[in-house]
Formats: sequence, C-alpha cells, structure tokens
Amino acid sequence: MRRRDNNQNLGEAIKQMISDLGMEERIFSVQAEEMFQEMMGNYIMGYVERFEVKNRILYIKIKSPELKNELLYGKDKIKAHINEGIGKEYLTEIKFL
Repeated sequence: MRRRDNNQNLGEAIKQMISDLGMEERIFSVQAEEMFQEMMGNYIMGYVERFEVKNRILYIKIKSPELKNELLYGKDKIKAHINEGIGKEYLTEIKFL
C-alpha cells in the first residue's frame, strides 16, 4: 500500500475536514449572525428581539417599526458587509419579521 502525499498546511487541512464533515453551512451561519451583531452594535441590538440564519437567509425580528423601516433601506448594504466579512457570497437575502 502506498502512502498519499500529505503536503497540506494546517489551514487547508482544517477547511477540508470541515467540508468533509458537512459543517461548512453551520459555520457560515454562525459567522453571519456574529457579523450582524457586531455591525449593529449594542444600541440597535437592544431593539432586536431575535435573529437567525436559515437556508442562507437572515431573519430579523425588530421591536421598533421605525427602526425596521430604516434597516429595510439598508438591507443590501448589510448583506454585502456580512458576505464580505465571511469572504463568500453566503447570505442570499435579509427578511424582517
């Protein structure tokens, strides 16, 4: 039996393992949620009841109708910022509840 050549750096090996285990989607969704929270800051997050990523869509429930309306105008910018932070076009849409 011949050994395979293992010329792979640690980062590549970890990415490969995550992909092989099917954990890539969950990691991206957690990164997207963290990026959203960081981007909004404590003040705006005080008006957010809940948020989560499902099927590459960020769902956001906001208490204030005025804030919801303001964020609707900037949802493309929010999505672009999160995707840029992840390094991949992960989020396909943002929906406000």
